[in-house]
Amino acid sequence: MTDSSSKDELADITAELIHSKMENARASTQMTHVLRIGSFHMEIVPAPEIDAKEMFNEILDKLMDRYDDKLLEGHVEKSEQRHYG
Repeated sequence: MTDSSSKDELADITAELIHSKMENARASTQMTHVLRIGSFHMEIVPAPEIDAKEMFNEILDKLMDRYDDKLLEGHVEKSEQRHYG
């Protein structure tokens, strides 16, 4: 079992890795897929194994299940979760 400090360290390493991948995509003038709804923002670096449309639809369904109409208003409750990318 891991303690919270090692989880935080792993989360930081993951965030750095994702950030580097996003910066590399931008530096090589490669476009990113963007999903922005209200206060929610997500970018995905295109890759052959990723179906961005399918992924965004799945995420949108989950967001609508959780936040319903609040999602469209842009006023959703804040959480303690980290967001990367």
